[in-house]
Formats: sequence, structure tokens, C-alpha cells
Amino acid sequence: MSIQDKLPEHLSTLRLKGKTLQFVVYRGTALEDKTWSETHVSSTHNGYGQVSSVQSHNVLKRECWIRLENGKERVISLPDDSSFAVRAGQAITLIGVHSQYLEKDTVYYIALADHASEKWAPLNQVTMIRRLAGTNSAAAQGLANLFVLATLGIGAIVLMLINRSMHSNYVMPINQRAQEIAQWSFQQA
Repeated sequence: MSIQDKLPEHLSTLRLKGKTLQFVVYRGTALEDKTWSETHVSSTHNGYGQVSSVQSHNVLKRECWIRLENGKERVISLPDDSSFAVRAGQAITLIGVHSQYLEKDTVYYIALADHASEKWAPLNQVTMIRRLAGTNSAAAQGLANLFVLATLGIGAIVLMLINRSMHSNYVMPINQRAQEIAQWSFQQA
């Protein structure tokens, strides 16, 4: 169940780059926190089509199942660092955001707050940030790739500056608001 009606007005909206974001919070209970490792293998081929090298790397995956107050269950991908953990039965607050500049009627979960430890963690926000910044389309990505190739790699510097700009214009203020909402939710418990 959303408790957005209880979210103070100064925490419920954020205006960034002319776009208004609406924040919502959902209370619930952690059901399960799973961690596993996936191995990704890739290979390169020489000019004759033969395998010339094989690389592999492990990726740590984490997810948490949550039962919201309305009885619905959600699975949330957690950050892969182990500094934030949730145990079954702990009260949590799931922080989400929606906007007319994002997909209609879609709430993006941006942070998870654990009431037992009074810690919060940002969740994967890449898709939401790219949508807000207008860089999520295949055409935008294709143009960016073409730009890098056309400028003999110098365009990579421009892309780095764009990413840095998205971080300071969107990620930092959104995470600041998520932290404020998490702190507020700890006081409400």
C-alpha cells in the first residue's frame, strides 16, 4: 500500500531540469534476500574463425522479495555490495518515483530502506535516468556510437562529460531525496 498521502509535501516532489518527479513510498516486509554468482564467458576468434582466447568473469547478483502492505509481492534487485543486507521479517520501505516524462503509469523503484538497521541503498536507476535525460532510445545510442567513431574516439570524452552531467543533474539530487525520504520513513516506524 502506498503511503504517499503521508509523505510530506516537501519530500513528495522534485523538479529537475524542468521535469517534475513524484515520489511514492511503499511499506512492507522482507521475505527473502538471495545472493548468487553468475559466470559470463566470452571468446574471440582469429582471422580463420578459430577461438583465439576465452575470457570469463563472475557477476554477483542479489535480490530481495518483499511483501507490501497491500499483500502484493515484489522482487527487487539489490546493489551487489554486501554493505546493505535485509533479513526475512524486517520492515522495509520501498521508495519509488514516477513522472509524465517517464513511462506512463510506471513507478521506478529507486531505493530500499531497512528499518531494523536504519540503512538505505539506492537501487539500479540507469533506465530511469536515461529516460529522464532523453538518452534511452536506440537512435540516441546509435548517434552516440557514430559520433565516437567519427571523431576517432575523441567523442568518448564528450560522452564521459554527458554521463557526468547526468550524474550531477539527476542521480545526485534523486539519491539525496531518496535519503531524505528514507530518514523520514525511519521516524515514522
